Amino acid sequence: MSKKTKPARKAKAHSHHRAGENPELRAADSMTIFWMLCGVTTLIIELAIIAIAGYGWASGESSSQLEAISMLLLMIAMVTGTISVLLIPIVLQQRRAVPPKAVVRGMLVIGLLPWLAFFVQIGR
Repeated sequence: MSKKTKPARKAKAHSHHRAGENPELRAADSMTIFWMLCGVTTLIIELAIIAIAGYGWASGESSSQLEAISMLLLMIAMVTGTISVLLIPIVLQQRRAVPPKAVVRGMLVIGLLPWLAFFVQIGR
């Protein structure tokens, strides 16, 4: 009884991404997702600020705690809005399929609204 020797197998290079997917495309997709998350977060915070202002107006009383929460949310919206505005040219450069112009314009408006609200607050 002789043993037949099997030829040695070549080690396959295992990839952590799907077959045929370019890592640069994954980076562009990740950047786009981060950009959209920053914009949506900014929009949600802006809606919360409007809700707090509406509650203060409807109740007819001025609360320093509500104003403090509103200003804190405004500062957070300014940071996330600035990040989303700064990511617009990066996303447009990296992506092969450019996002619709309406989305880009909407994200620009959403990102700049906290700054407008801040300057209006300072002007009062």
